[in-house]
Amino acid sequence: MLERNLHMLGGTGESSYAANSTLQKRYAAGAMFLVKEAMESLVHVMIPTSETLLVFADLGCSTGANAFVTHSSIMGTISKTCKKLDRPMPEIQLLLNDLPGNDFNTLLGPALSSYKERISEAMREIGVSFYTAAVSGSFYTKLFPKRSVHFIYSCASLHWLSQVPFGLSNATDGTVINRRSLWISNKSPPIVSRLYLEQFQRDFSLFLKHRCEELHSEGRMTLIIPGRVGANALTEESAPWISWYEDGLQDLVSVGIVKAADVNSFNVPFYYPSMAEVKSIIHTEGSFEIINDHAYEILYTNCLDVIPADTDKIWEKIINISRAVLEPLLVSHFGDSIIQPLFFSTLPKMYAKESFKEKYKLASQANLAISLKKK
Repeated sequence: MLERNLHMLGGTGESSYAANSTLQKRYAAGAMFLVKEAMESLVHVMIPTSETLLVFADLGCSTGANAFVTHSSIMGTISKTCKKLDRPMPEIQLLLNDLPGNDFNTLLGPALSSYKERISEAMREIGVSFYTAAVSGSFYTKLFPKRSVHFIYSCASLHWLSQVPFGLSNATDGTVINRRSLWISNKSPPIVSRLYLEQFQRDFSLFLKHRCEELHSEGRMTLIIPGRVGANALTEESAPWISWYEDGLQDLVSVGIVKAADVNSFNVPFYYPSMAEVKSIIHTEGSFEIINDHAYEILYTNCLDVIPADTDKIWEKIINISRAVLEPLLVSHFGDSIIQPLFFSTLPKMYAKESFKEKYKLASQANLAISLKKK
């Protein structure tokens, strides 16, 4: 059920992910130097003096232009490195992966054709064949044949879990553990953060195991994961936008639009890890060597391509960024009728308050970027 409902908001409309993925674009830009380092290393060891094929996969690609902007940068690095080493450009195979509910029609359709054509034209100018294919499926399962991929990239996807931690939604005594919280907060009992961490450990370990099998012996992987700076997930507000939805849903409960029991049973299936937790899982799983890592933060108010003069419009845009991520899960749990009152009444009243703007004007998102080599 979660695998079917977990996807970004499709299409190209005002609230779609394609129109509201500038924050994720900033995530990628902040760690692009790690991606380029990995590609330069691959060209050194993978590209011989005769033509060959280089396969790379983008896991959790979603929809929108971000994927193609990143891939264009990657292929530019390959071209420059090949020229520097006087080696032929390889043929390029790009594998775009996401869950079955992802809007692959928008990703590969005419709305984004200009980005794909730009890459294809650049490849044609240097005489290189470039192929694109969509791969539907969870990256917590096997996706590709053994030793078939040379480079794996994932940005703003690995914080999503394969499921809501079992103890939250299926308590054996019928009680709700995480009442009035949609995730991990200072209102949550300590067991909540432990259950989320344990689920992340299981999922990320599976991810590493499968990717090790699929990567070439010299394969590289660069991962960008929304995370947190501090050690304690209960005390650090690493995803402040979640509290906006907690307050908004409670407001809808107070006016009888949604039931308190439905809010209490709704938990968001992602986990923002610390760098120490990520590294610990990598060392324990044992398939990869850590080559480099980088932690950085991005202010929410700096994530827009165009900054409106009206501060209310700034927050409307930032809410739309979170809406593009969360709306499919909200609809699957509460139904379509929640969209109008939540996004056009309750949340606008919230971000119109000066106290809201003052509290969140310096709100930021930490990101963990890590470059790995298969052992």
